[in-house]
Amino acid sequence: MTKLLLLGGTGLVGSRIVYLLSNQFKLVYPTTSQLDVTSQNQVKQAVLEMKPDLILYAAGFTNVDLAEEKRAECFLLNVKAVEFFVKETAKLNIPFYYLSTDYVFDGTKDRPYTEEDLPNPVDSVYAKSKREGELITLSSSDINSVVRLIMPFSAVHKLKMDIARLVLDRLKKEEKVFGIVDQKINPIFVDDLVYALAKILQNKAGGVYHLAALNFTTPFDFMREIAKQFNLPQSLIEKITFEEFNKGRPAKRPQHTWLDTSKFRREFGEGTLHEVEEEIKLFKSQIDSIGVLG
Repeated sequence: MTKLLLLGGTGLVGSRIVYLLSNQFKLVYPTTSQLDVTSQNQVKQAVLEMKPDLILYAAGFTNVDLAEEKRAECFLLNVKAVEFFVKETAKLNIPFYYLSTDYVFDGTKDRPYTEEDLPNPVDSVYAKSKREGELITLSSSDINSVVRLIMPFSAVHKLKMDIARLVLDRLKKEEKVFGIVDQKINPIFVDDLVYALAKILQNKAGGVYHLAALNFTTPFDFMREIAKQFNLPQSLIEKITFEEFNKGRPAKRPQHTWLDTSKFRREFGEGTLHEVEEEIKLFKSQIDSIGVLG
């Protein structure tokens, strides 16, 4: 069985990898107390001792606004730690996989971004750190891979709130939410993401891949679909523009960053990724089976 060293095993994505892929990979997922990814010596020792077949970096600094005031910490986790790993993996010919983001694009195109589009992050610490992490990953070895995600959401992760659970929680409390009407997105359900990642990892595929929902929506319509499927009042969802929503926020954000997934589907087939409506149906099924908002 392929031995996979997973960094970030308690996170939104990492925790589902542990839950869903433990039967497909021999998973090793050290906690931050067991392995400090910002320590070059610890990283070197871990790679040499664990001898993984693959390494997946699902760790990192993800708070977009907080990154503006914690620039050093953000770059340490999203860039320097990655540099420590790829330096060691390149010596041992171990494929390294870096989870990245739609934020590496400036959001100005009127079509979905493909893997061939040149990233141009907006002036934000988080966005620039993720792009630097990408460049380090891809430049160190051609067997490495960058996998870009957009707005992952999960039914079961309690440590970090995502857009779907935030909206659901507020609607259940009969609180208003504001949905952007002039932004194109295609959020990905975390379980779809994990199963897609499994295919990339099993095939040791290198290069860049985009993973997202098959069709695009707006935050406003995404919220309305959640309300519809959960039979909650859509009247609580109010329209707002991208400019209005982001006014006064510390970090600048790109507007239209929907991702084209045709490369993944061409190489690995259909059926793993779903359209937004189906994703929310899967999300609801898990919420219903849990019995409470996870």
